[in-house]
Amino acid sequence: MGKLDIKELIEINTSAEKAWELVGPNFVNIEDWGTGVIKSWSHESAPVTFEGAPAGGRFCDLGKSGKIEELIVHYDQVQKEITYSAKSDKIPSFIVGLQNALKIEEISDNSCRASTNMTADLTGLRGILFGILIKINFRKLLKGFLKDWKIYAETGEVSEAKKRELAKHNKT
Repeated sequence: MGKLDIKELIEINTSAEKAWELVGPNFVNIEDWGTGVIKSWSHESAPVTFEGAPAGGRFCDLGKSGKIEELIVHYDQVQKEITYSAKSDKIPSFIVGLQNALKIEEISDNSCRASTNMTADLTGLRGILFGILIKINFRKLLKGFLKDWKIYAETGEVSEAKKRELAKHNKT
């Protein structure tokens, strides 16, 4: 069995609190700034099991990539950490237990480090054969996510990629 374990980090030139606000307390609203997310909403039937968590989970409409269900499996306001699992009919069956862990660490009053760690098991022959391609694609996805997060946290504006997506979506 192979393992997906991708770690990325980025420095964000804003307070740790402001960066955390986007992914912690406003977890449900990723559609506001995340490229690829057309719409996001609270998973009303998922219980809130962590103190301070904004919801038990969320759904994200990814357009042609389908709908994804994300459940919060760890949430710590003080440490500024959130981990969520992700499931979708569009995720290949050989990717099992997909999770993404986010953490914010303060560097100074106006600077923080944001990290992401995506993990999953890659099972069976397809997991072995497609493992490298899956890792490349997920690494690209995480780098784009961090870039979007950084731009929105620092400027209050969405990335150029999200602007193009919004313009395209508004035309249809």
